[in-house]
Amino acid sequence: MDSIIACTSLLAAVLLLLWVKKLFRPKLPLPPGPRGYPIIGNMLDVPSVMPWKTFRKWSKIYGDVIFLDLPGHPTVVLGSPQAAFDLLEKRSDIYSSRPTSILHEMMSWDWNMGFMPYSQLWRDHRRVFHQFFNSREVSKYQPIQVRECRAFLQRILILSSPSEDLGQDIRQIFTAIILKIMYDMDISNLHDECVLLAQEAVDGLSRTSIPGVHWVEHFAPLRYIPSWVPGTSSRKMTEYYKPIVVTMRDKPFDEVKRDMVNRNVSPSVASAMIERLYQNAGEDLSLVDDTLARNVAAVAYSAAADTTTSAAQSCLVAMSLYPEVQRKAQEELDRVVGPRRLPEFDDYDDLVYVRAIMLEAMRWVVVTPLSLPHQVIRDDKYKGYSIPKGTIIRVNVWLVLLYHISESLSMQKSIGLCCTTRRFTQNPKYLNRNDSSKTVNSTLLYVILLHWRLVLDDAYAPDDTSVMGRYL
Repeated sequence: MDSIIACTSLLAAVLLLLWVKKLFRPKLPLPPGPRGYPIIGNMLDVPSVMPWKTFRKWSKIYGDVIFLDLPGHPTVVLGSPQAAFDLLEKRSDIYSSRPTSILHEMMSWDWNMGFMPYSQLWRDHRRVFHQFFNSREVSKYQPIQVRECRAFLQRILILSSPSEDLGQDIRQIFTAIILKIMYDMDISNLHDECVLLAQEAVDGLSRTSIPGVHWVEHFAPLRYIPSWVPGTSSRKMTEYYKPIVVTMRDKPFDEVKRDMVNRNVSPSVASAMIERLYQNAGEDLSLVDDTLARNVAAVAYSAAADTTTSAAQSCLVAMSLYPEVQRKAQEELDRVVGPRRLPEFDDYDDLVYVRAIMLEAMRWVVVTPLSLPHQVIRDDKYKGYSIPKGTIIRVNVWLVLLYHISESLSMQKSIGLCCTTRRFTQNPKYLNRNDSSKTVNSTLLYVILLHWRLVLDDAYAPDDTSVMGRYL
């Protein structure tokens, strides 16, 4: 009873503080947005399902810069390429930081450098990550990618054993590749513990990504209310996922450390990190250095289990729904590669149409409809509106890529709703400017290249209605 009274008092104090802050708003008006309620602002206006579609409706009413009054986390949603470029690119010196998340802390996802505020800790993580994933280092991992993709082809074409779920087959490829690269671990099927851990941990993370849904993010004292109290669904959720996230991060890394002690370890990114840290620190490896290494390894591991897998699925779904795209891609493969061998990474520059498909599929079914949150570190103004220090900035990536890109390329608006490579093949400069996938998504390229025959043979042909309803 005493704990409940104390939490109630803290909550009342926070609400009073928020009310007082509203009395001292800056002279310039805030950007327009939906009118909220007293105290809770727009908490009840943001839907928990596909909020990017609601943001699009608001953009038609209020413009490309929308303000949401979320207690403790005032949020601006950007709905055009120009607004995103003006703030996040031109003013990156003040818009590059990240807000801290109570849910990430409660779920133990705060070790991920993608969610860290701009600080020395973030710079340390990025430095180590770049050492092992720069363009020069990535090329060293190509043999592993080739081997895993061809093993997948063998399972499908020779053993005739595809699963009933294309997504699971693709997930196995990417998880196998990243586990081999990061920890020199081999997996035989999707029931491997490391595969299940990554999948479930990322599922927990996705539940925290929608702004305004979890009240604990906006009223911090709620985190101290016991999970048995009715209405504490966020607390229950984080208690369930926290041990999964911690195990996902630590288990494979600890196995590499143990194998190194027993001198029974093969080369991997994790073992190379540990060796480099020992070289720099001697035998006195600090807990900070150890934590840094396991964090960076887990970032790559978890990303492959989620975003890269989703991007590959988007490509295959697009090809299944647009057979004319399949035929043109196969014609380019026959012309460039020929019938006597499988594609290699050296063919990349010559496969212009395939590269355009990759970029178009990632635009058409965007993996992250809302960008990761940014946070402005000092007061700013834009288009005659005030953006106060601490405001969270989100980009409606789905709206920008699905609609605005077509207009910027002088094409019909309807083209934005379908999958077509014209926006890239007819604009070589645009294709080359956006072609970061040669290093970042080279695995995705290889999955596409090695699955043409499967798609053309309708091994995974989906029902049009179910696919469109699931992805768009």
